[in-house]
This record gives sequence, C-alpha cells and structure tokens, in this order.
Amino acid sequence: MKSKLMHNLGLKIMAVLISVVLWMLAVDINDPVINKYINNVQVQLTNTGALTGQGKTYRIVDNSDTIRVSVRAPKSAISAIDAQSVTAKADLSEITDDGRVPIELSLSSGLDVEKITSDRQYVQLQVENKKTRQLSIEVAKNGTLPDGYATGRIDMETNTLSISGPESAVNAVSRAVVDISLDNVTANVEIDATIRLLDADGNEITSSEIRKNVDSVKVTVPILETKEVTISASAIGEPADGYEQTGTVTVSPATVKIAGRAAVLDKISEITIPAEELDLTDATAPVTNTIDIREYLPSDISLADADFDGTVTVSADIEQIRRKTISFDADSVQLLNIPDGWLAEAVSGQNLQLTVRGLQDNLNNVDAGTITPHADLSALIDENGTVTAGEQEVTVKFLLPASVDQVNVVTMQVHLTQLAASNTDEQGAQ
Repeated sequence: MKSKLMHNLGLKIMAVLISVVLWMLAVDINDPVINKYINNVQVQLTNTGALTGQGKTYRIVDNSDTIRVSVRAPKSAISAIDAQSVTAKADLSEITDDGRVPIELSLSSGLDVEKITSDRQYVQLQVENKKTRQLSIEVAKNGTLPDGYATGRIDMETNTLSISGPESAVNAVSRAVVDISLDNVTANVEIDATIRLLDADGNEITSSEIRKNVDSVKVTVPILETKEVTISASAIGEPADGYEQTGTVTVSPATVKIAGRAAVLDKISEITIPAEELDLTDATAPVTNTIDIREYLPSDISLADADFDGTVTVSADIEQIRRKTISFDADSVQLLNIPDGWLAEAVSGQNLQLTVRGLQDNLNNVDAGTITPHADLSALIDENGTVTAGEQEVTVKFLLPASVDQVNVVTMQVHLTQLAASNTDEQGAQ
C-alpha cells in the first residue's frame, strides 16, 4: 500500500494543484455573490431643525447612531466597497413618538450590489424640552490666609452665567463656582478661573449636553490687612415720666475685625453707631435695635470675617424710678459757719427725714451713713450783722451721688445762745 501511495507522487501533487487552479478559474468566471461586513458606520442626523426649531433637545441613546452594515454583492464588486462607500442617514423630521428615527442606507453610485442592510433600523433619541437658566457665579475660596490678612471685595468681569440644554440636565445644576487658592497669599490675586457646575450635593457636573455662554471668568481678589476695633453706641430721647436709663448703651458683639489698607486702618480706633439708631423716647422697658454696622464703615474698609454679616444688637435698659426715705438724727447734722460769739446746738427730739429718687441699684448705695447732712448757719446773720438768740430754722443740705436726686427740702431747728464776753475773749485768745 505504501508503495502504491508513493508511486508517481509528483504527478499526483501536480494533479491536485491543477484541480485547485481550475476550480478558482471556474469561480471567477461565474462571479459568485458574497457578503461583506463594515463595522462602525456613523449615521448622519439630518433635518435637526425639525426638533431644535420647536425648542427641543435630543440625546442619542446607547450609541444607536453607530451601526454595522452588511453588503451582499458579486465578488467582482465587493472589493470596491468600504466604509467610505456607505452612507447612513436618519431624518429627524421622521421621528416617531417614542423617539425612533429610521435609518436610510445608500452606496456610492456605480456600485452593483444585491442588498445592503444594517444591524439597526432606527436611531433611538431621548427628546426633551430645551431650557435656559441664569446662575450667579460664586467664588469658592480655598486655603487659609496668613494671620492678619483677609480678602476684600471680590471683583469678577461678570458674575452671572447662562446655561442651556436638556431640561433634566439643566435642572440638575445647583451652583456655578470658580475656585481661588489663598494658601499663604499676601498680595492681590488675579486669575482667569474656570467655571464649574455643581449639583445639590456639591458634585461636579461635566455633561456635554449643557452649554455655557462662557467657560471662564477673570477674578480679582484684593488681599487686605486686618484690625480689631470696638463698637460704640449711644441713645437719644427721654424715657417716659417715672423711668430712667440704667446706664450706658451696650453693643453685642462689642468688637469687630475690619480689613483694609494699613494706612487707612491706622486712622480707625472704633466704629461709632449714631445715637439716632436707638431712640428711648417714652420708653418704659428696655429698648433694643438690630443695626448693620457696614453702613458706618469707611468706603475703603470692609468686614474681615466672611461669616459675620455686620449685624449687631444695640440695647439700653430702662427701669422705673423709685423713692427712698432716709431717717437721721439732728445731732448728726454738721453745723457750719456758726456766728462768732454764739453757741449753736440742734434742738433735741427732732425726727429728720430725707427722700431721694433714682434707680433701685443706685438707691441701695444711699443711707444715713453716706448722705453727710450739714447746715450753713451764716444765713442766720441778717444784713446788719445781727443774730437773733433762741430757736432758728435752717435748711439741711446733703452730699449725694449724682445718680440720685433729692426730693424734699429738709429743715431743722437750732438753738442759738450768745456767749458771755469773757468766754468770747477766752475763745478768741485760744
């Protein structure tokens, strides 16, 4: 058997090769129909104005505009067909209610094909109303300035942004921000900052469906020095009859940090709130007012604390005026300017009372030991220098704090006795 197979081997191989060649010639002569597949053919969307003209936007779903084309043609023609020979179009004027647009296929003219098909018959679109919104551009300051520095009023060439796109995408945008780095910055910052879109959770939105009228904005951030100053206030008007202000006007917070150029800060030691901001006229209870101190800052000075809105509380306590009666002995009255040659003594048995008025806290500090009663007896000498012996009435005066007022006039009786001449001479010698 081996010898039979190996006999005339060369002739046998030649016969096989000749058979193959003859088969190929036969095939070429018959020009059979075969299939050719072309991948990643891009579908052209036409008549887009049919949607956009109605205020609509569209999005291609699942890359349905990329298709695989199958061409069936004679072998002689198939080699001339490639991706450039195939045209795929979807006319948006023919869109269905569920967002499907039929795909139409065609080949370059002159190509003889039997059939052309694709793996998709439609481009699937998600159609929405087009929406436009205006957003304020916020500045996100990142990092920390050195101690003693603060940012001034930030300036942007525009502080609004217009975005447009599908309604659902535009509605997802919550804020438009630009980022500024302030770590260890001591001089003014001026940059072209990219505008970022954020959702309600602070996540960045990078959807290509949203169009911005500008992508960046020029931002200037002044860097200013800071200083802490006190806030002072006063009041106008008189409380109702029988009432009085307890003391000075208080401000909360009592100090504030301001920012500006060093030369300007050096001239400011406090911020003064005008008295007209707190009117006590006819008040019978504490008076409080909320005031924005930014109104009283110089034009080139700003608040250094970004978290402080400039609102302070100014208040004045109002209390009812009360009275207090103080009893004291006539013997405690100091007799002043006793006429020469006379002896003056308080008449015994006198019950003297002083009535004072003021706020309760001030009245608590006034008693018989602090009023220092005294009477000036020089008033008992008439214009001729004559003094009348016996009991005389004199007015008692007191040393009272400025915070209380004397209500009644207090008088007392003193007894005057003329001294004998010898006693007068002895007193004079002494």
